Amino acid sequence: MLSSIYLKTLRDLRGLILAWGLGLAAASALNVIFFPTFQNLPEMVSFLKTLPPVFKSLLGDIDAVMTVEGFLRVKIFNILPLLLSILGVSQGARALSGEFEHKTGDMLLALPIARRRVVAEKFAAVVTAVTVVGCVILVGLIAACAAVGADVDRGYLAVAIFNSLPLTWLFVALAVYGSCALRHSRHAAMLAGGAVIASYVFETVRIISPELAGWRVVSPFAHHNAAVSFAGELSPEPSLAFAALALLLLLGAASAFGRRDLTT
Repeated sequence: MLSSIYLKTLRDLRGLILAWGLGLAAASALNVIFFPTFQNLPEMVSFLKTLPPVFKSLLGDIDAVMTVEGFLRVKIFNILPLLLSILGVSQGARALSGEFEHKTGDMLLALPIARRRVVAEKFAAVVTAVTVVGCVILVGLIAACAAVGADVDRGYLAVAIFNSLPLTWLFVALAVYGSCALRHSRHAAMLAGGAVIASYVFETVRIISPELAGWRVVSPFAHHNAAVSFAGELSPEPSLAFAALALLLLLGAASAFGRRDLTT
């Protein structure tokens, strides 16, 4: 075992980082490559403006969708935290419970390392993996924009990618908490995965339902979607709030793991 739990966990995740990073980067690049074709279809705007209000509310500003920034926001940036959270939650849920399920928990805890440090390094490794995947996506977007001559500010792309990360870190922290507090990794995955899906579905329903318009304050994805303007200006408050909540969950995870029976 490597002397650093962080480095060992990150090494174990290298295959997933490569697969998810290249896969999502390729999918993002294909959207950029398709955009000029989409933009050169004038009848597309007319069609989109004839859609029922429910579908228009999902798309947002129809005219903005015809810009590369708006197109990428709808196709990539609005759902990126959901995609990254699937990766983060799947690994965060296995962070500690998985060690016991694979009979490596005793070896891990035999190291002269405080339990809270074990939790912190496991969390940091998963967060790093998700962040690296985001960086690979950014490189793919920049390369694709250069290839098709898309006039989009690289700073906007970087800010939009970064804005997706703190919400993902929050769900990873919830998964790690579940991995520390619950007996099985599948229960931790159900806890955090359920929170991710419920939050995304709630935001989708909230957008199309006037009755839920006032519930924006409790929707994590609403805060994420509104944090970046088309000019690339980032409102830091949502990211700071997500990071603070993730820290609180991480403290709770360390406390739960500290009380955990070594046989479970």
